[in-house]
Amino acid sequence: MTVNRAMSETLTLTSRVAPASHRGILDAADTLFTEHSIAFVTLDAVADRAGVPLSDVTSAYGTKRDLLIAVLAYKHQGWVRRLERNRERTDDPRDEILETFSYLEECFADTTWRGCCFVNAYAEVGREDEQIARLATEHFEEVERHMSALSVEANLPQYVADALTLLIQGARAEAGIHHTSSPARSARLAAAMLMSVYKAEPDSDIF
Repeated sequence: MTVNRAMSETLTLTSRVAPASHRGILDAADTLFTEHSIAFVTLDAVADRAGVPLSDVTSAYGTKRDLLIAVLAYKHQGWVRRLERNRERTDDPRDEILETFSYLEECFADTTWRGCCFVNAYAEVGREDEQIARLATEHFEEVERHMSALSVEANLPQYVADALTLLIQGARAEAGIHHTSSPARSARLAAAMLMSVYKAEPDSDIF
C-alpha cells in the first residue's frame, strides 16, 4: 500500500459518508481485508467479490488506501448508528450497556466476520501510516467515550467503564481468533455481574 505521509488532509471517521451505491464494494472490501489481510487484497479482487466492474471500484476509490479509509469510516458509522438505536430501545443506561454486547454477538454470528477491522488495520498498516493508525484510535476512543457516558448515567464509576471497554475489546479479539459468537455472551454476562455487584455494594472499598 502506498503511504503518503505528506498529505495535509485531516481524516476522520465521520467526515466521509459513502453513498448507498458503494455499500456492496465496501462490504466486499471489508470481508476480503479480514479474510486475506489488507496487503494481499487487490482492487480487482474487491470488484470480483462485489460483482461490479473494476472501473466502478477505481472511480469511487482510486487506491487501496482510499478504499481502506472508506471501509473504516463505513464500519464506524454503522457502529454509531446501532448505538443510537440501542438508546431508542430503552431508558435504562444499564440495559443500554448490555445491548452493546448483544450487538457484538450479532456481529460475531455473521460468518463473514473475521475480527475487528480497526484492530486489523492498526496492526497491519498503522505502523507505516500514521493517519490509518489515527482513524483506528479514533474508533477506540469513541467506544471508550460511549461506555464512559453510559456509566455516568448509570451511576457507575469510571473504572467500571474502563472494565466494560476491556470486555468489549477482549470479546472482539477472542471472537476474531475462534470465529464464534460466544465471547460476546460471556462478556455480556460479565458486564451484568459487574454492574450488579457494584449496585449491590455501592459503598464497598473494592470499588
